[in-house]
Amino acid sequence: MNHMKTIAKGVSALALTMALGTSASAQDWSAELGDHDGTTIRVQSIADPFIDAFREVSPAFTELTGAEVTLDSFGYDPLHEKQILSCSQGSDEYDVLFIDGIWVGEFAEAGCLEPVEERVAAANPDVMAMDDYIDSFKGQAIWDGQLQCLPIAGYWHMLHYRKDLFEKHGLEVPKTFDELMQVAKFFAEDDGDPDVAGMAMNFQRGSAAGQQFFEWIYSAGGKPWESNYPGSDDPYADQTPLFNSPEAVEMIEFFKAMVPYGPPGVEQFAWDERANAFTQGKVAMINNWSVRTPLFTDPDISKVTDAFDVAMFPHADGASSVPPVGGWIMCLNAHGQQKDAAWDFMQWFASPEVHKDFVLAGGPPSRHSAMQDEEIIAAQPWVPTLYESAKAAWQEGRPRHAMTFEMIDAIGLQVNRAIVGDATAQEAMDEANETITQMLTRAGYLK
Repeated sequence: MNHMKTIAKGVSALALTMALGTSASAQDWSAELGDHDGTTIRVQSIADPFIDAFREVSPAFTELTGAEVTLDSFGYDPLHEKQILSCSQGSDEYDVLFIDGIWVGEFAEAGCLEPVEERVAAANPDVMAMDDYIDSFKGQAIWDGQLQCLPIAGYWHMLHYRKDLFEKHGLEVPKTFDELMQVAKFFAEDDGDPDVAGMAMNFQRGSAAGQQFFEWIYSAGGKPWESNYPGSDDPYADQTPLFNSPEAVEMIEFFKAMVPYGPPGVEQFAWDERANAFTQGKVAMINNWSVRTPLFTDPDISKVTDAFDVAMFPHADGASSVPPVGGWIMCLNAHGQQKDAAWDFMQWFASPEVHKDFVLAGGPPSRHSAMQDEEIIAAQPWVPTLYESAKAAWQEGRPRHAMTFEMIDAIGLQVNRAIVGDATAQEAMDEANETITQMLTRAGYLK
């Protein structure tokens, strides 16, 4: 599927529906939505690829209600900084906030969000269709026993690989970490093509490397703290850190060993650099968030449009694949002054019908119905593997309480130190464990 261009705001709802090939008019929205003529609903978001799909779909809401919808987008760290600062100042500049699911505890405890639990309960259940959300992502919108936001844009990791090169050299798609390293080494050293490296990974100091730790640790057979493991009844019951466990240290040693098989400068790669390397045909493999997968099919920017495929996240010998889950939940700003209009937009945008439009325009699917939709699968043939990944994911794969951002940054510092050789894996993770223990003790999470 080619990456679709933004449709002008004046496009009618009927024209938009025809352009997207779906039936957004099937729902009688006049019975659900208010008249918001003259209102502008302001949305603040991450600058991820789904914003183009958001801009394609949202003009239909203007046709239905008269409300204009504007979107401002920012990079990952700047968005967090702006949103937390605005919250502390009681700002009503934005009505709707896209926040990372792992920030939900921090934002809820700081009073930044108006929980949507009661609004959902009062809404048309066919419009909300809460049981249609995939559990591993739906859980990221829940904190303190309440549904804080709507789980709009779910991401899961898949192994993206150059199927043309694998077929050319008769290689099997790796399933384990050892197989992954062997294949990466082959492409870096033995395939005869110096322009294609083995694998690009997120090693940049700070949040990129810190998040990669959490993305891999469960598939490495480890866990970040004592009570956090797939299927745990209470992941936050005992947060005794295990960042220097044998499984964690061995995983960091694996990261370090993968560096020679990556592109030049891979020690400083983050999300954009990793994806761009694959888009430009410079690496044979990446583990990547599914939101970027449609971009790899876009001939305007990609050199691998028909040359790649996807597979499940790899795992250590004796462990199982536990793909990372992440993405962006749509929240009501607690300090907003036009919450009813903002909520109307949120419930409209989140509905199964409009969600399908969003996915067909290139947005990430978050619902069972979207993952099983024949039209979506025809347009995005990687969706069956994505669905398998989503069902195998663990919703608590990264911390979601108020210390999350600080913890991830601290871990990312130490992971990068090991990657660049400033410390051994054991030394780096011992320091990470001590730092996080002190951090959680100060915050009252550890006694």
